[in-house]
Amino acid sequence: MKSRRLKPVAKIAQEREDDAALALSEYRKVVDQHEAKLIELRHYHEEYIQRLNESGRSGMNIAQINDYRSFIARLAVAVKQQEALLLECEQQLQAMNATWIELRGRHQALGKVIDRYHQQEHQASEKREQSESDERSQHMGKNNAPE
Repeated sequence: MKSRRLKPVAKIAQEREDDAALALSEYRKVVDQHEAKLIELRHYHEEYIQRLNESGRSGMNIAQINDYRSFIARLAVAVKQQEALLLECEQQLQAMNATWIELRGRHQALGKVIDRYHQQEHQASEKREQSESDERSQHMGKNNAPE
């Protein structure tokens, strides 16, 4: 029967879909971590700019101002690097999502084929049983017919 022969193939398709879903879920966590780090870096950047402005009003020497500006510049670079990394990760996540959607579609299509084969096999079986029943009825009718 075709439906039974395809079940191992369907199982493999299900496993591939499950593996892709798991990988997608795990990678989503990585993207979330990078996103959280970017938010944190942006917060630090804004906080140090605010500190520089407040400290500048209360009086700082030029060396301290230069240190703050240097640190703020390094934070700005870190923010840009984190934004680039996050963008790459989001693109990878989209690719992984597309792969999962494709695998899910294949699995679902295979399931539909198996269901259709199963339905055809069931209809053929019912037709065969009906034919056998009709034959028995005719045979019994001939045996019971008056001679």
